[in-house]
Amino acid sequence: MKLDIKWLGFFAIAFGVFASVTEQTSAQILVPKVTDHFELSLPHAQWIMLAYILTVCALFMPLGKIADKIGRKPIFLTGLITLMLGGIIGSIATTYSVILIAKVIAGFGGASIEANGMAMIADVFGRKQRGKAMGLYMSIIGFSAIAGPLIGGYLTNIYNWRALFIFNVILCGLGIIIALIIFRNKELNIQPNQITGAFSFDWRGGFLSTATLLIFLLVITFGNQEGWTSLYISSGIFLCLLLFFLFIWQEKTTKDPLLDLNFFKIKTFSLSVTTRFLAFLSMSFSGFLMPFYLIQIMGFTTTTVGVLLAPGALSMAIIGPFSGQLSDKIGTKWLNAFGMAISGSALIFLAYLNINSSITAILLGLTLQGCGAGIFMSPNNSAIMNSIDSSHFGIGSGFMNLIRATASLSGIAIATTIVVITMTQLNFEPNLSNITDSSDNGIKLSFISGMKNSFTIAGFIMYVSAIISIIRGEPKSMNNS
Repeated sequence: MKLDIKWLGFFAIAFGVFASVTEQTSAQILVPKVTDHFELSLPHAQWIMLAYILTVCALFMPLGKIADKIGRKPIFLTGLITLMLGGIIGSIATTYSVILIAKVIAGFGGASIEANGMAMIADVFGRKQRGKAMGLYMSIIGFSAIAGPLIGGYLTNIYNWRALFIFNVILCGLGIIIALIIFRNKELNIQPNQITGAFSFDWRGGFLSTATLLIFLLVITFGNQEGWTSLYISSGIFLCLLLFFLFIWQEKTTKDPLLDLNFFKIKTFSLSVTTRFLAFLSMSFSGFLMPFYLIQIMGFTTTTVGVLLAPGALSMAIIGPFSGQLSDKIGTKWLNAFGMAISGSALIFLAYLNINSSITAILLGLTLQGCGAGIFMSPNNSAIMNSIDSSHFGIGSGFMNLIRATASLSGIAIATTIVVITMTQLNFEPNLSNITDSSDNGIKLSFISGMKNSFTIAGFIMYVSAIISIIRGEPKSMNNS
């Protein structure tokens, strides 16, 4: 296969992923505007985000598995079409309910694209180039995460919130045209339809996994709000565990499981997935708490905060491809460990921020964390994908995205709990509006204490992950093409 064909394929895949990620990240701007337009309460407003997140997480594995069977191209294209349909519905929505429907439809599209994007990259690029390609793929996600809020802010300032939906419709339309043109090339090595007889799918496993994830994510989201010992949350935890064990039993006993549990017998796969979960868990601590620190404690405007947060994401996006390319030559485990150690050190550094910290110190900590993440992510992705057969890249990619999403939401819940407990122990009500409104530095210092405890714990979790990365070894690739 000619190299230019590979990179044309990469461009088509990356464009679709860019459309999906910007749709998701621009929601940071969309939600406040829609909330004002429809005069929504905060509980109602959060469901605009949750409708998308829950749908995406619930469908990552089923859509990845289906793509392994019927081919990745049709699922990827269906995702772009569905994402565009969600944008069309959202742009003409006249009620809050229609907005939710649009986000659910868009969530289906996002899951179809993101569950297959990494798998398609792994298909197109063999083992010798996979790290580099994975690094560039992560750069696309990084730049998309930055572009989403910037584009969203510009469009809503010039026009209104409907322009965000219209922009995504245009983006998806272009993505469909590009994909249809480039995917027609028969030299592009993307897994085709594998079905030789009747189509079979683990529907029971799909239902159990979806139900388990939905309940888990709802428990994680509302645990602090309702109280972890409340009847609703306790019942949710019990039901989640019950469904999880039923899912494991189903996957062990069915002939064609949704998630092959034998993957976890592969040392490199299981330990790489573990470190991936711990890494995203830890990084979400700072991702969630730093904006509150910068706005409520330091008093920066949202525009300034956007500028302060950008270098971390940019450093991750820039370093990722170099780390991925280096992992193709020297292996993945030491880069994984080194990246996690840097991120852990950055979190420990951020734990010592206070009310008088300088912008230089803030930028240093966030940039260092971004560098560590950039060094870690591409080799980690390569290690996981290289440890399974190419026929399972779809479910592997979907599972990796699921790990990222569930770890991030779990990290937010844990970080919030630590801050709440710390502020309560210091006799301050853990209410963020009180921090903004109060002239008393005591409540601000109590929040900083909670943030310090959170970041310290997150840093040590990163160090543990680095040790796990060292002992896991290198993947014995099942696909050496």
